[in-house]
Amino acid sequence: MNTNTATAERTSLFDFGRMPAIASRLSNWWSCGDQERPCIIATVESNTEDASDDLTRHWMDVDGIITRTIGHIDNTRYFGEAVPYHYLDLGASAMACTLGGTVEFVDTTTIWSHPSMDSLEVVAALVPDRTNPYYRLLIETAKRSAACAKGHHFIAPYALGGLLDTVAGLYGTEPMLIDMIERPALLKQALENMKRIWIASFNEIETIIAKSGNRGGIGWAGIWAPGTTFPVQEDCSYMFSADMFREFCVPHLSDIFDAMDYPFYHLDGVGAIVHLDALLKMKNLKAIQWQPGAGKERLSQWYELIRKIIAAGKACQVYARPDEIDDLVKNVGAKGLLVITRGRDIDEAERITE
Repeated sequence: MNTNTATAERTSLFDFGRMPAIASRLSNWWSCGDQERPCIIATVESNTEDASDDLTRHWMDVDGIITRTIGHIDNTRYFGEAVPYHYLDLGASAMACTLGGTVEFVDTTTIWSHPSMDSLEVVAALVPDRTNPYYRLLIETAKRSAACAKGHHFIAPYALGGLLDTVAGLYGTEPMLIDMIERPALLKQALENMKRIWIASFNEIETIIAKSGNRGGIGWAGIWAPGTTFPVQEDCSYMFSADMFREFCVPHLSDIFDAMDYPFYHLDGVGAIVHLDALLKMKNLKAIQWQPGAGKERLSQWYELIRKIIAAGKACQVYARPDEIDDLVKNVGAKGLLVITRGRDIDEAERITE
């Protein structure tokens, strides 16, 4: 399918005439402003999943990816502050894939990059290979999506990942953790190199996305921003102390936050709560997503943490079941709060957002 055909056949259920109102509310949320109700992102999706057993085609065929993505967007209903977007999806370890990791297609929703480098020295001296097939796939997909995105959808960059997460993906988690203690200077050199690659990759993909002509940006969480944005993370940080987070992560996170207009941090799992205080002190961080992890999702146990984030002047995003939202707002208020939920049907989604 060529982009002209994709453009001609678009029948999105989203009205771009709603964007000024959505932009106003979300701009205020990014500033952790007062609001009468929380921002709410709710969608109702039709089943448009690719049923093919050919995983290589599913992940690597640009024509198929564009067709599938446009079909998904055009068969989704959007409520509240939800907007249509195309996440350039090559799994959570996409950056490691583009830098030479050993790729495994698990199924149509999961892709892994396994360590392929035998020393930290190799990672510290790594230069991106622009002939890498996964890098070329993501760049071509971004260009194709941008060509048919004007007034139809936004585009979210692929998963650039956390610096330590990517080092672990290329070199191995256990060796990396050992090197935090035994060879910290070399690890910091590797992280400095990875940071330069991260920022260059972010600027490159954002330059392509900007060609869509749509105002603002978006990340994989689906939250529109008035400028460039990305959900930054260091998921492996649950395995080390607050002091090590401040030493190995905070300086690089600050530089990455400065590389975008609306930085957003993905705080993942109860083991990462120990790093919250350091994040709240970072003046250039605007918003934090709290993702408690499997078995810990019940929001009522996290009200104090959510209040703490908002009291520090950071906007907060959480995932919630529809029946949790009223109690959440009663306990933490509406200021600085954004809830992502999914309605079981159109009536429920309308009730939630009205």
